[in-house]
Amino acid sequence: MARSGTEGRGVLEGAFALMEVLAHGDEVGLTRLAADADLPKATAHRLLGQLVALGAVQSVSGRYRLGPRTFRLGQAWHPARALRAASARPLRELAAASGGRTSVSLTVPEAGHALVVGSTRSEVDDVFALHPGVVLPPGSAAGLVLAASAPEAGPAQGWSRAAWSREAARAREQGMAFQYGQCVSALSCVAAPVFSDAGQVVAAVAATSLDGRQIALLGEAAVRTAAMVSANLSRLPAHAARPRREGVPAQGAAGRAAPHAVMARRH
Repeated sequence: MARSGTEGRGVLEGAFALMEVLAHGDEVGLTRLAADADLPKATAHRLLGQLVALGAVQSVSGRYRLGPRTFRLGQAWHPARALRAASARPLRELAAASGGRTSVSLTVPEAGHALVVGSTRSEVDDVFALHPGVVLPPGSAAGLVLAASAPEAGPAQGWSRAAWSREAARAREQGMAFQYGQCVSALSCVAAPVFSDAGQVVAAVAATSLDGRQIALLGEAAVRTAAMVSANLSRLPAHAARPRREGVPAQGAAGRAAPHAVMARRH
């Protein structure tokens, strides 16, 4: 049930809730926008009017979409610069080696989510667009690889703690994780960890395909690609090659590295 315009919801929070809904659709009507953002219809209409006036949202025949100002602001956001530089060529090479039918992506942990920061395009985009800035669904292979190195994090949405712990333990042991249709029914994926010089898992390389049989054959290739990214990362200047892990403690007491589960590092 939508809350009142003043109950538990600030103006900025309400505006961003509307923009989050718009980020997942092309053009959306007021009724659905209000419902999905958990706002009263009158409040949503008022906030949308303000966003349209600012150029953050566009209104077309009574429907809404993100505006050019939001696009310009988004272009200024450059997460994980070093990782994206280290991964650009390996991702393209893995995509080419798989015949161009597989989307290859780089994902980092961000505030408890798995955030795509680099990717290649393929037919997979017709089902789920793996472009930079997308948050992966709970329980993705990439999310599992990231969670396997941070056992203090709870299970993904829709997973029991016991089942999630078993999958994370398998990912740590194998140095990779597979998912077949659990997140998006038509898609299968495999992911492998990217390591920093200190041995921390800082990202995951994932290959996603409409063909589960292809993914079953890509495990070792994903591991090799992740190893190439790790090697490239180690060659970058020290200040650039120090990715910050959002949502995961970076240090313990007295500046020591915080304890974390060890993923199997494949060579």
